[in-house]
Amino acid sequence: MILSSSSFSPTLASIAFASESWGWTAAGLGAAALLIIFLSYRSSPLRGGAKFFALFLKAVGLVLLVLALMEPVRLDEQPKKNANDIVIVADNSSGINIPLTKQQPAPSEQLKAALTTDEAAVFPEWLEKIGDTFRLQTFLFDRTLRRTDDYSDLDFSRPGSNLVAALNSVESRFQNRPHVASVLLSDGNATDTEKWEAWLEAANAAEEKTPIFPIVIGEEAPDANDLSIFRVDAQTTQFEDARVTLTIDARALGVFPKPVEIFVANDKGNELGKESVAFPNEPGAHKRRVRIRLGAIPPGVSFLTVGIRQKGENPIAEATEANNQQRVVVNPGSGPYRVLYVSGRPNWEYKFLRRSIAEDAELDMVGLIRIAKQEPKFEWRGRTGESSNPLFRGFQSDIPEETQRYDEPVLVRLNTAAPEELRDGFPITEEALFPHYRTIILDDIEAEFFTLEQQELIERFVSRRGGTLIMLGGQESFQPGQWNNTPIARILPVYLERSAPSEPALEASYNLTREGWLAPWMRLRAGKEEEVTRLAYMPPFFAVNQLNAIKPGASLLATVKDAQDRTLPAIVTQRYGEGKAAAVPVADFWRWAMKDSEQQGELAKTWRQLLRWSVAEVPSRVEMEKEELDAGGLPLTKLSVRVRQENFREQDDATVVLSVTDDAGETTQITAEPSLDEPGLFTAEHASDAGSGYLVKATVVGGDGEEIGTAETGRSFNPEAREFAHLGPDRERLEAIAAATGGEVFTLDTLASLPELLEGLELPVTEVRQRPLWHAPWLFLLALAFFLGEWIIRRKQGIL
Repeated sequence: MILSSSSFSPTLASIAFASESWGWTAAGLGAAALLIIFLSYRSSPLRGGAKFFALFLKAVGLVLLVLALMEPVRLDEQPKKNANDIVIVADNSSGINIPLTKQQPAPSEQLKAALTTDEAAVFPEWLEKIGDTFRLQTFLFDRTLRRTDDYSDLDFSRPGSNLVAALNSVESRFQNRPHVASVLLSDGNATDTEKWEAWLEAANAAEEKTPIFPIVIGEEAPDANDLSIFRVDAQTTQFEDARVTLTIDARALGVFPKPVEIFVANDKGNELGKESVAFPNEPGAHKRRVRIRLGAIPPGVSFLTVGIRQKGENPIAEATEANNQQRVVVNPGSGPYRVLYVSGRPNWEYKFLRRSIAEDAELDMVGLIRIAKQEPKFEWRGRTGESSNPLFRGFQSDIPEETQRYDEPVLVRLNTAAPEELRDGFPITEEALFPHYRTIILDDIEAEFFTLEQQELIERFVSRRGGTLIMLGGQESFQPGQWNNTPIARILPVYLERSAPSEPALEASYNLTREGWLAPWMRLRAGKEEEVTRLAYMPPFFAVNQLNAIKPGASLLATVKDAQDRTLPAIVTQRYGEGKAAAVPVADFWRWAMKDSEQQGELAKTWRQLLRWSVAEVPSRVEMEKEELDAGGLPLTKLSVRVRQENFREQDDATVVLSVTDDAGETTQITAEPSLDEPGLFTAEHASDAGSGYLVKATVVGGDGEEIGTAETGRSFNPEAREFAHLGPDRERLEAIAAATGGEVFTLDTLASLPELLEGLELPVTEVRQRPLWHAPWLFLLALAFFLGEWIIRRKQGIL
């Protein structure tokens, strides 16, 4: 039997009986003795309260003697020494080794002094106190979390503060173990901030929390000065004046009274752009976001350097310059990307389209233009035995395929890559269409020109191959071309149901919609005011296919308003399957170029940006993607290469070899392995922690030994820039860690109170200590005191 006398944590005191077998005997003897005492007091001369008080004292003394027969013991539940784990995690990153000012010691010196002593394998007093009760688990972290014996191996030499990864690793290592708490000695700066929000959300939502007690290392220095680039995002667009847009986050610590300069340079050191930035002229940390647009970016993979610097003479001394630059990889694509233009008649739109891309090495347009429609078959009697179209008389008559029959449409092929390309007209197989073109343009041509099989082929070109279809306006386009209820109508972003006849749209002025303003490839000017002025100067249009409605999910990017104040769609786009489609109902865009030479250039720029939009994000037979991972603290790039057949179905019968070239020109060959989960996918990994740029080129060879294609990507790693992006303690992050886990933030000055706080936590492993009470002198003295009290009462009453 156990009687609990108190209930608290971590020490629980209770009373038990070692000889419970004596319980019935002791109870019988006690009951008999009490009965005798009661009977004896019935005839006692004592009267009133004295009688009952004397009876009570004698009974209690007797009960205490009876309980002693059962050997009572006191049970004390206390923490078992060296059975509960306290994890000590110390920051060993190089970022903590930078003193903010010359007057302050480096935070690394403070950290080492808090964890080590002059004697080897001897901990400081606060750690020794914790070790008296708990089992110390000592770790340090930078890029990885690893064990240490006595923190003598703290060297602060490795860039990388994977703080979140370290916390996750501690949690997984000590899962299902008596882990009481963790003590984190760090400045709170992390280089794996992309994992921070997920960790914080999980920590706040956890039902069972293991408290973390952060110890703030380092102090804020109001007079410290430092400039840093801590984030760079690169985005490629079809906007000709800004093929690449860099979003740069810069930080200034301290006072910089003069504006500083953010610049972008290529790998040859040539500056491509710069921006002046002014920070507030007051102490503290200040952030600025800058966007730099770059137009002159060569095709393919480029490595750019983004930096921040002071202008003028006598620059202010910074805490470190290792965080003043970052490298970034950009890849606007590498063409030429081929476009198939199909027209029902020669027109001026083709002329200006060809002229607009004449100097663009990334675009290549192949033309298939009908110059005469199919006519009824009859015998041509101009010359005896002649059955061919007289338009082709004298042109390559020795090649039967080049001589059009009089009952067939007359087609002209322009800018073909090979003599046999489009010789039989528009392709009829996936192998002849899919691998050769990224975009199909239909201009002023009716639906009957294509067979049903060819229209379904175009539909698969967009939906499955991921290509782009553009239909331009004209008298044979949209409703006049009888495109309604065809496979092409399903692709287009507009409805083609015929409406009641109406007046033609005359003097139609062109303007952008809200969505059009947000699409970079729809604008020709970087500033809004300049773009508004440009739109106002555009000439009116007089040939517009009147489309009444767009489909759900389509984007209306531009409209025209005619003389009758009717607003009609001018450019509409939508996603369709894996590809996309655009409708341009304005049939006389060529009028734009007739106004003056400047407007001719504006039209050319518009066509180029439209075509670049159409070929962007269209898959090739060989494509490579990269994913940055963290392989135990070592930066790792996972490379995935997708290989497709000519009909753009997955191809497994291929060999993929990756060539990885660093800045020094050294090349490493890696063979990608086929994925077991996805057909046509080949994967490989490249790991390196060197601060260098790597160009990765994938070469794919088919099972027949013929090269299928190549793809390129780049990898940049900025360990120093990321490590030193933020100097000084990040107390806000450390407080968030403590709040999410139920811990408390300490400083080096308050560290001595931590051991006592840890001992007051609820402990998973305890032990019970027994303290015998039955032969304790105080027990018998207490019983004797009760008997003596009873005797004194009787003595005063004169009864012995």
